[in-house]
Amino acid sequence: MANTTVGIRERIKSPEGRWSWSCNLRPSDEKLAPSEAERTGKFYLVWTEGGKKREQRVKGNFEAAVKAARAKERHLEDSADGFERPDPLKKKAERVTIADAIERRLHSVEVTFEPDTLKSHRQALRQFEKWTTRRFVDEIDHDHLMEFRNWLMKHGNEHRFIKNPGNDKRTSNRKASHVNQMVRITLGLPEGKGPITKSELGKIRRVGPVKIYSNAQKESFYKNCDPYEELRFKTLYEPAFRKKELVYLEKEDVLRDRQMLRVKSKTRYDENGNLLYKFKAKANSEREVPISKELMDRIVAHMNDPAHPNSRLVFCTNTGRPDTHLWDKIQTIAKRAGMDGFDVKTFRATRATEWLRPKWLGGCGYDVPTVRNLLGHDEESESIWSYVSSIEKEVLIAEMNKKDDEQKSATSKPAASMSARVILNDTDAVVVTGTPSL
Repeated sequence: MANTTVGIRERIKSPEGRWSWSCNLRPSDEKLAPSEAERTGKFYLVWTEGGKKREQRVKGNFEAAVKAARAKERHLEDSADGFERPDPLKKKAERVTIADAIERRLHSVEVTFEPDTLKSHRQALRQFEKWTTRRFVDEIDHDHLMEFRNWLMKHGNEHRFIKNPGNDKRTSNRKASHVNQMVRITLGLPEGKGPITKSELGKIRRVGPVKIYSNAQKESFYKNCDPYEELRFKTLYEPAFRKKELVYLEKEDVLRDRQMLRVKSKTRYDENGNLLYKFKAKANSEREVPISKELMDRIVAHMNDPAHPNSRLVFCTNTGRPDTHLWDKIQTIAKRAGMDGFDVKTFRATRATEWLRPKWLGGCGYDVPTVRNLLGHDEESESIWSYVSSIEKEVLIAEMNKKDDEQKSATSKPAASMSARVILNDTDAVVVTGTPSL
């Protein structure tokens, strides 16, 4: 039976500036007190349609959100019964202005990513807004975006007291990429189908040192998880999976005899031919990654648990759907662990550096090609070299400390005693003890 339930959740900003999801706010009887009906906030409808989790923001007060949820639920019920009628949440297509698209994109980045990411997007999109003379998003084409990139290389530096008025090529490419992403998302285009492609911009290298979590931070994070959460996050960490690679991990991807987990693209339908879910692995990232025997045994036990829903997925909801709700709790877990937020990419980078770190420093000592294959990177990927650079610095520091310790040990070592006992073969000789005169 199709899931026709529509929930209401609210995006809430903490005093520390971090966003999180509320629980389902939709009342059972939908009778609201005046004060509750008039309450304002960032309300979203959440439902499942076409095998995917959907969410859409509802403008207005809480009462408007409840009415919209009720209307959408009736639409889903009719669709399940074979009656097609217009979707109440879809309005007649209107051209989106660049100004509106920028506001929407910045709001989306603010509630989803880290503050530094928001700062980067805001700078790029505001610069584009000032530069362009076009009004609508659908007017942004390949040539226009490349012109913006070239303008950035000549005039993109907003620091008044720096001699070079232009951005370097890497910065210009990154800013153009942010605008390209905004266009693609606004127009509903699939990945890789924006006005420009990544190959036209070239590889955008990571800037600054690699961020990784310490062993103490990892252990503290795990300790603040319940058993299911801990298993899922360890299954994310050990093979250094991307988020979606874990969400769509199926039981047949658990290669227990070979002690590996597999990443593979897949499309699944129900018995009626309706799409359940679809996962496409990133280019050249289909692979098999070894894991510890302990983790494999725990995953197998989890799959064989009689309480596990009847689903092909290893981690799923009670109805057997891809489980994306756990990610809403991740910042709460990190806060309990005393961490300043949690980033999945940093989690993955931590594992990558652990693979590259020499054995004498507590790592695995794998070479670069091996780690690149385990991560699912293509040969042109630059990320691996930022990890290598981080490890090289760790090695230098460890060797410096080792040398200092050896020098301290040598200077603090007591001098050998010059005392001696001299014994002569002559039976009439006198035994003399003491320090010989030099």
